[in-house]
Amino acid sequence: MNLIRRKSEKYLFYEALERRLVNVSTIKNTLQETLRKEGGGYAGELRVDREIEESDFFTSYILMKGLIVGNSTSYAQIDTFIIHEKFLLIIEVKNLPGIIKLDNQLHQITRQRDNGPVEGMRNPEDQLLRSERFVRKFLSFHNIPMPVHGLIVFSNPSSVLEKPFSKKSAIHVSGLHQTLESLHLMYADHLYPKFEPRRIQLLFTQHEFELNPYKPSHILSKINTEILQGVLCPQCINKVLIYRNKFWRCNQCNYKNAEEHRQALKEYRSLFSHKVTTKEWMKFSGIKSVSTASRMLQKSNLFVDGTFKNRTYVIPRDI
Repeated sequence: MNLIRRKSEKYLFYEALERRLVNVSTIKNTLQETLRKEGGGYAGELRVDREIEESDFFTSYILMKGLIVGNSTSYAQIDTFIIHEKFLLIIEVKNLPGIIKLDNQLHQITRQRDNGPVEGMRNPEDQLLRSERFVRKFLSFHNIPMPVHGLIVFSNPSSVLEKPFSKKSAIHVSGLHQTLESLHLMYADHLYPKFEPRRIQLLFTQHEFELNPYKPSHILSKINTEILQGVLCPQCINKVLIYRNKFWRCNQCNYKNAEEHRQALKEYRSLFSHKVTTKEWMKFSGIKSVSTASRMLQKSNLFVDGTFKNRTYVIPRDI
């Protein structure tokens, strides 16, 4: 289901990396800059969510967040997808502080902040048009003649768009309620056909797939030996917990928790692999007993792949 806003795989990777790097000197600048950008993007999406949820029309919507449309080789990921009984709305959210200029010939935008360097970026209009194509193709395949609209929303209060996009509307998040109101007025006529939002949501959900975790090999190859192993204490810095008498325990602050390995499994998924064997988990967690490690994985609600001898546990995104 896509009813809650989840962090991107890239964001999860760099969060886990920051927590587990013993020495961040080799990639310190890259790590901090990426976390800042990903954090800003996530905060911008949450702000758009709040604006929609506070609108007069929210009760008539089903709001899907981070929806993936397509297949594992070719897909579009949609920031915000509104399902109404008369229309669908795709929202491309951009958190870009600074002056934004468009280059329609090169199909890119440039951004400049505080007289700093000019940065080139992908054109959100092209991203939005691509998402619309995927949604319309999906609807056509399932014989659903539903109108599809697209909107670019800038979530940062210091975004300054020099000129409008040529094909799609772009607004600041503060104008979202008014834009939704205009869209509702457009479909106020009772002659427009109605669809069942729950059925549409279910159809998209049934055909969605899970993305593989983000794994930048150029980063991991540089710092693989610097990544701290083990189940870490949430209250101390770089302190590995010991598993004793069915609890994870910290010898430094006396923290105790029976389920702390779940966070470690999430970070293992982000940094190494979405699959883990009992042997690999023993090496990572520091557990010495095969039966204890195996029982822990079995009780963690992981998917099981393979027979007993070659058993692999698949770590879901929302463990």
